[in-house]
Amino acid sequence: MVLVLALVSVAVLGACGDSTPSGAAEPGASITFTTQDGVTLSGRLFGEGEVGVVLAHMYPKDQSSWYEFARVLSREGYRTLTFDFRGYGTSTGTQQIDLIYRDIQAAAAALIARGSRDVFVIGASMGGTAALVAAVDEPLAGVVIVSAPMEFKGLDASKAVSASRCAKLFIAAEGDTAAQGIRTLFQLANDPKQIAMLPGAAHGTDLFKGKEGSRAQGLVLEFLAANSKP
Repeated sequence: MVLVLALVSVAVLGACGDSTPSGAAEPGASITFTTQDGVTLSGRLFGEGEVGVVLAHMYPKDQSSWYEFARVLSREGYRTLTFDFRGYGTSTGTQQIDLIYRDIQAAAAALIARGSRDVFVIGASMGGTAALVAAVDEPLAGVVIVSAPMEFKGLDASKAVSASRCAKLFIAAEGDTAAQGIRTLFQLANDPKQIAMLPGAAHGTDLFKGKEGSRAQGLVLEFLAANSKP
């Protein structure tokens, strides 16, 4: 198993994301960390706790799409990290989607460097695909795959999904175009695994808002609690 070394630096509140009102301070604490291949990524750290959660954003959004749920997780006692993939938001590098799994590995290492003993990854859409690939070599406690495709712009989870041994929760909305992909990923995945199909057609982080938002959040919180070490 590979534990990617991350260079972590903590700073004061920084640049604004698209879900934060104009002129308002960014939530959480600003950090930067570096991937194994030398890309510096920008993140926001929420809360404290021995169990860490990495939130991986969907295409073409950035980390701000996760801020609302990051606050929920931090209130529940999880040390939570949002971040911009390479080439997105204020992170350096170019948008090499086939390599963003390395960004997740670096984010997990950043949480471990700050004292998290267990790390989960929750990935939306392409972030979910990348989480499955990252989980093959990273010692994760579990992954939550939300509205993720099997393959996206060169990022392919077809082999990774059956190679990962950590706990997995697959979530999608019945009316979303990603629904069939989630079912296929679930069928290919090794145990332990769970699947939840919700009403509606919301995609990615939108599942955690609106009509089914409370239910989606509850499913994730139950999964984290059930798979965290005592």
